[in-house]
Amino acid sequence: MVWGRRSSYPHPERLKEISKVIDHDGPALDEGLLKFIAWAADYYFYPLGPALSEALPPGFLSARSKKSQTIMEKGSGPGRSRLSLRGWQGGAIRELTREQEDVLLQLKELQSRGGFCPVLLHGVTGSGKTEVYLRAAEAALDAGRSVLILVPEIAMTAQAAGIFKERLGDRVALFHSGLTEAQRRDQWWGVRHGRFSVVVGTRSAIFSPLSSIGLIVVDEEHDGSYKQEERFRYNARDLALVRAKMEGALVILGSATPSVTSYHHAVTGRYRLLEMGSRPAGARLPVVELADRRGEKGGQKGGKKGQRGEERPKWLSPLLESALKETLGAGRQALIFLNRRGFATFVFCPECGHVFKCEECDVILTWHRAGTILAKSAAGSRGKGVLACHYCGRVIPALPACPRCKGQSVKASGFGTERVARDLSSMFPDARIARLDRDTAASQRRMIELLQAFRDNELDILVGTQMVTKGHDFPGLSLVGVVWADMSLNVPEFNAAERTFQLLAQVAGRAGRRSEPGRVVIQTHMPDHYAVRTALLHDYKGFFEQELEKRRALGYPPFSRIINVRISGRDWRRAEESAKALAAVARSSAAHEAKGQKGADVTVLGPAQAPKGRLKGLYRYQFMLKGSPLSALRRVCHAVMEERRRLATSGIRFDIDADPLNFM
Repeated sequence: MVWGRRSSYPHPERLKEISKVIDHDGPALDEGLLKFIAWAADYYFYPLGPALSEALPPGFLSARSKKSQTIMEKGSGPGRSRLSLRGWQGGAIRELTREQEDVLLQLKELQSRGGFCPVLLHGVTGSGKTEVYLRAAEAALDAGRSVLILVPEIAMTAQAAGIFKERLGDRVALFHSGLTEAQRRDQWWGVRHGRFSVVVGTRSAIFSPLSSIGLIVVDEEHDGSYKQEERFRYNARDLALVRAKMEGALVILGSATPSVTSYHHAVTGRYRLLEMGSRPAGARLPVVELADRRGEKGGQKGGKKGQRGEERPKWLSPLLESALKETLGAGRQALIFLNRRGFATFVFCPECGHVFKCEECDVILTWHRAGTILAKSAAGSRGKGVLACHYCGRVIPALPACPRCKGQSVKASGFGTERVARDLSSMFPDARIARLDRDTAASQRRMIELLQAFRDNELDILVGTQMVTKGHDFPGLSLVGVVWADMSLNVPEFNAAERTFQLLAQVAGRAGRRSEPGRVVIQTHMPDHYAVRTALLHDYKGFFEQELEKRRALGYPPFSRIINVRISGRDWRRAEESAKALAAVARSSAAHEAKGQKGADVTVLGPAQAPKGRLKGLYRYQFMLKGSPLSALRRVCHAVMEERRRLATSGIRFDIDADPLNFM
């Protein structure tokens, strides 16, 4: 690929001669998109070449030069690669509420003015944000501009793309990694040549080759899935703001539970704040009840039993059990949320205390019983499934003898979605129950089938992980049960409370979206935590105010910026020494910044071993750069980068994560 002129390159002797020009109808990426990619690569400390590959069709920059040449010369894949999008019932025009009308009036005024404008649309779950997106998109298309719609998960793309196709016709393209290479190439070239003027997709769609963008929508803007956690660690939500500014476009960040940083920007005037606080057609937010599990002893003899006489499982509270019986008895649907897959969370030997861990990752192995994709693929499992590592993919047959004492009485403890679904099937044998997690929905097709079956009332209970919490509209759903509300509170990250509140509020918002009232039961051992209490009351602003004060006191975003530096290697001693040496460089540079720039305040925290200290055979250490202004923080990081080759010896991996969301 040609990036610039020979005279502008510092090492012209390294350049190769152009052998053939294959993009005769113009560059594959226009100047504006190239500028955007270059900005993103620089901001996230990532090489430009690999960053470019994110914006091009799969395989374009690979060694398969003949295939790449064919792609460029023909402009698209074969006809069988064409993707057929089906319309979705939700695309039908609906009568607007007063709040929707007010919001659209302001959005259209902003669109008529032109230019860059960031808007945070804070609308409660089920308030009709999608209809607002549709009408704003129609206005942009009528003005001759293109539209980009971002959603956080592949599971949401079929519904979102179908809704937009139903309203906007064949102008809609779909972008996500679940498509085949041929389909992705065809969609990419369709956008590149103007066949599509609307793109719906997950985070990588931010690099789609749309021209003259007039509107960018980031639905569920708070969602951590917009942040890529490996290699090119960009955040598509943040890049949407950058691209909209470069394009002179309106950008709408929509959420019922905005990120603390985004809402702070809105209330302080950096973004335009628009709000919708009620649901259409008289639908109300669900009633949320708390099941305080402190001191509770579920599952003991003499306790309440299911329809077949089984003891109530320990994960199930009497309140949620009663709610399930009432819901199923009324012919309504229930959603049970637990953000942990598998059958049991750890396996141990009661004779010597040995806990089964992954030899490569130093994390506890999860037991998956027969019926899962993992269990079916394991030889010698004897019908008992496998013990699996969710990080490196290693599996061993379950349940093995203890490797330490050779004991045969290995036991399992804890629970995941597989265990919950099995227990519910035992308690309610006549109910139609399915499970939605990475084990049961490894393919996009299977995921869509499960979601559609639940939407069409072909299932009574759906048990799922985080993928069931995001943006789905289930008309017949009246009960949501949260099995373990405080699980995400007990992680060593500054945004743990924010993530917990968002999960609880989002999954609760799936219930009662039509005329039937909804009910939510939240099981917790920490009922007094403000993230749980405010979720119980649907009180986003109450949560925001408490969380913001804690962030202010500790100097965390939005009152600072963060860059996380991670050093890893197979030799723990060398990895630790390299981390200490690089952290020392960072401290020296931070002290220099404090002296040289008024107001510069960069703190270096660490180094320390990462909470997950070893993954895939690599020992992991990290230190955090925290402070402001951003320019000083980046100069400190560049100083570290300049010294890394000298201080980080061979066999040491060095990763930089700007604006991290995950510190594990």
